[in-house]
Amino acid sequence: MDTTAVRSADKDFWNRRAKSFPRYSPDPSGHEVGLLQLARGLGVDFRGKTVLDVGCGAGLYTIRLAKEGKFVTGLDVSDEVLSINSLDAQREKLDNVEYVNSDWLAFKPDRVYDLLFCSMTPALHSHGGRLKLLEFPKAQVVYVDLAAPPKNRILSELIDEGAIKPKPLKSTPELKAFLDKRDLAYRTAQKPGRWDKRLTKDEFKLSLSGFIAFWGEPTREIDLDAFAERFSDGLGQYLESTEYVSEIVVWENP
Repeated sequence: MDTTAVRSADKDFWNRRAKSFPRYSPDPSGHEVGLLQLARGLGVDFRGKTVLDVGCGAGLYTIRLAKEGKFVTGLDVSDEVLSINSLDAQREKLDNVEYVNSDWLAFKPDRVYDLLFCSMTPALHSHGGRLKLLEFPKAQVVYVDLAAPPKNRILSELIDEGAIKPKPLKSTPELKAFLDKRDLAYRTAQKPGRWDKRLTKDEFKLSLSGFIAFWGEPTREIDLDAFAERFSDGLGQYLESTEYVSEIVVWENP
């Protein structure tokens, strides 16, 4: 397999979706705030820590981690999301964040980290990606992903119409099985959530293309314009909603 080509394709995919990513907000009622609080209840103390935010995206967690931690490295394969992340960090007047534009498997750290934070990161769905998490001795790992398949109308209708063959969900149950095989003790907690987005038609079509690429294997072409109209509010906005259950898994590397 040409891994360079795979990494380039991943980068292009996430760069195309960057503008539709949710961005950091100081809203104290946000889902991310609740998940970090659950992590604290599992014995995680972010204060004064050096943190590697793996697959940091647009900064939903990066900025919060930097406000508590000593130093944060935001790692992502997409330079577009790193630009968004950096801009919001500057707005928050943070000077303890650095950004590394790299594929996870190609990443070579130049410092020691107290804590690895990983949220909804496809790079960690592979066996090799998970093994690399264990290469950071004595680090505490906070892993956030889905506990079960999400409920999403777009996904459901694509499957019902036979437009995609859904991929097996890479989720926390699989991660916990990975840890069990290595006799690594862990602690967990779950939190339900809902994501509602109102998009323009072009944004919705871009998100729809991303859904097809990420959640399934296309079995036939669909008319994106016609499909999008099913989700129109009649006022030029298109609704995308997802119900999900997030799960945090925390462990300490030997």
